[in-house]
Formats: sequence, structure tokens, C-alpha cells
Amino acid sequence: MILSLLLGLASCRPAAKSQQSYDQIRRLVAGKTAAEVEGLLGQPDARETALGDSRWVWWNYTFLDGEQYAPEIRGQIVHLEITFRNPRGPGSPVPLAEWKVSGPLSVSYSKPSQGP
Repeated sequence: MILSLLLGLASCRPAAKSQQSYDQIRRLVAGKTAAEVEGLLGQPDARETALGDSRWVWWNYTFLDGEQYAPEIRGQIVHLEITFRNPRGPGSPVPLAEWKVSGPLSVSYSKPSQGP
């Protein structure tokens, strides 16, 4: 009975949309264009433009995994954030095929809020 209760509680926990960890996705999208990333990950939940760059966010998309993360945060579901750089500079209309993930700091994550 206790095992059933634990399994029931585990199934209520939200799951990441992707089966790939944050670090796997970071390696997967390195150097890719926005169009390629959208093909790999699907449409983002939010898109923002700031200082000529475009930041895309996928809510509850992936999880932290690996020895580089503290034990208490391993397995934690996070929002995936990717910033694309406009190759022609701010204000220039450019197709998605030309916007690129510009470096290792272009891919990040944020933790979902725990609520009030």
C-alpha cells in the first residue's frame, strides 16, 4: 500500500517536456540557426526581443543532470532559454535561417517559481 502511494505521488509530479537534459540540449543547439533550433525543439512558449537579440523560452522543458550540479538540484525541471544573435545588427529584418546561437552563454535555464 505504501508503494502504491509513493508511485501515485511520483506520477503527480510534473515532467519535463524533453527527455534530454539541459547539457545535452546545450550541445545539440550550439551554432545552430533559430530555424534549426525550432525544428529540433519545437516552437518556444515565449519570444522576446532586446538589444537586437531574440530570446526564446520553453517552459518546463528540460532538467538538470550530471555531477556538475549539486545533488539537491539534480533532476530539477527548468525552463530552457536560448538567445539568438541577429547577424546584421539591431533593426535589420533577417529570416530565422540566419539568426544563430552565438556562443555557450546563449543557452541558459531558469528555475520555475515555487509560488507564494
